[in-house]
Amino acid sequence: MRKALAILGGIMLLATVGAPASASSPSGQRPEKLLCNEGSPICAEAVDALGYQGEYTGHDEPSLLFYSNTPGAGNNQRYRMVVPRDPPILPTQDGTGGTFNFQDRIAFWFGMDLCDNQSAPEFTHAACTPNSDTNIFDGADPTQANYIGHHPGTAFLELQFYPPGWVPFLNAISCDPTKWCAAMAIFSFNRNQNTFVDNNAACSSR
Repeated sequence: MRKALAILGGIMLLATVGAPASASSPSGQRPEKLLCNEGSPICAEAVDALGYQGEYTGHDEPSLLFYSNTPGAGNNQRYRMVVPRDPPILPTQDGTGGTFNFQDRIAFWFGMDLCDNQSAPEFTHAACTPNSDTNIFDGADPTQANYIGHHPGTAFLELQFYPPGWVPFLNAISCDPTKWCAAMAIFSFNRNQNTFVDNNAACSSR
């Protein structure tokens, strides 16, 4: 079974951001982009990598990927990660001291793709098939059965580890001055990526 699990380091913290309430279309005005390239430590990745004043709004995410063709491999995994300690020597302005973990990286995380029939591309809300590769569509031709825009939908699970020292959270990235913190989140995107219609307005009205 083709499953992927990524260990990502040095990443920007992803925050869930609701899509605009009004529907958009390919010929309409682009929705307002997040100002990710202005240095905010809390910035969700924009859906379009190019868009804000023609600049790239993404970020580097070094990853270590694991693939397996063994049936059930995605449901039976074990990993061991030892988070690094902060140095005993405090940082100094001239660079001769130590370096805190939050200065080197914002987070480590384990990630996995999930089938989610309530997430983009929102072509169909048919149930995902458990323990099967039939949920994977990776074709580029819209006329073919495996066209990527017609797959059941995808969400992304993250188990995140944030270093100590840079508090308070939301204004910075740490939830504690001296301890590592863990968080788990599942991210979905409510947009029909074939028609470019956002579904958040319908969801929020219920």
